[in-house]
Amino acid sequence: MEPSSNSVVIASWVSPTLTMMGVLFALGLTLRFAVPRGRTRPVRARVLLRALLPRRIIASTSGRSDIAWFVFNTFFFTSTFGWAIWSGGWYASKLSIVFDKWFGPGPLFSVPAWVATLVMTSMLFVAYEFAYWLNHSLSHRVGWMWQFHKVHHTAESLTPLTNYRVHPIDTIIFYNMAAACGGLAMVVAMHLFGDATPGYFQYALNTLTFFVSILFVHLQHTHLWISFSGRAGRWLLSPAHHQIHHSVHQHHHDRNFGSTLAIFDRLFGTLHLPTAQREKLRFGVDGIDYDPHSIHGATLLPFVDAARSLSPDRQTRPAEPATQPAN
Repeated sequence: MEPSSNSVVIASWVSPTLTMMGVLFALGLTLRFAVPRGRTRPVRARVLLRALLPRRIIASTSGRSDIAWFVFNTFFFTSTFGWAIWSGGWYASKLSIVFDKWFGPGPLFSVPAWVATLVMTSMLFVAYEFAYWLNHSLSHRVGWMWQFHKVHHTAESLTPLTNYRVHPIDTIIFYNMAAACGGLAMVVAMHLFGDATPGYFQYALNTLTFFVSILFVHLQHTHLWISFSGRAGRWLLSPAHHQIHHSVHQHHHDRNFGSTLAIFDRLFGTLHLPTAQREKLRFGVDGIDYDPHSIHGATLLPFVDAARSLSPDRQTRPAEPATQPAN
């Protein structure tokens, strides 16, 4: 299940392409929510642009910082350094030895190739979603991980570009956790249906993850209140779910950790449903004694904070909920 060398080369260019496609689609889709309901008169392009990208957000210190993170993570870090230390295929090769010892050699079932391929694709997608939930949850509960993850939460306003406001250490930890979960999904599927079980891929990325990233994930940080409430909100995480997840209010802490699916938040009791009407929220991280939007404040000082969080006297202190809003 290791991608070919050509696939790896292509995948290194997927991030900028996928990013631009996702951001443009997200901006286009939000047009539906930017235009007031019931309006019959044509809307000028300038008015739409102000609704989609308000100057008060883009011109703010937080907004300019989002733009810088977008450029850095899209065109430099992710395409250059954003790999997993061990790939999903590497984990699968090691875990397959354990599975063969415990359950005997596979395959356990004989099914048509299209069934095996569909199951593999679905399992990899669910594994990615679980890895996202698990990594996100740990990033809020483990002190030193929070120090890197809080860079994302220092955004005081949300736009699609906030999706790229992520510290490199936070990214590397997630990529490797996703590879481990993906490797486990691979070996389970291959043990069930055979070593030749493929999956549907686009540019070395799982097809479901690829299209969900374009159609859905880039909307997570829109400033518009796009809410899935009721039954839909118990299965899918809307942008309003994620706005709650960024809220500094105490009753929103440690809620809505997932990416697209709400099932893991439901299973582990971390789901908070948004209301149909916009809630009044405030974003950011309280209690930071330096400028979190500066270059050194966003990139270097998290290392200092992480080292401090590992000191014995620091670990005995109670948590500071005002500085750890739930994602």
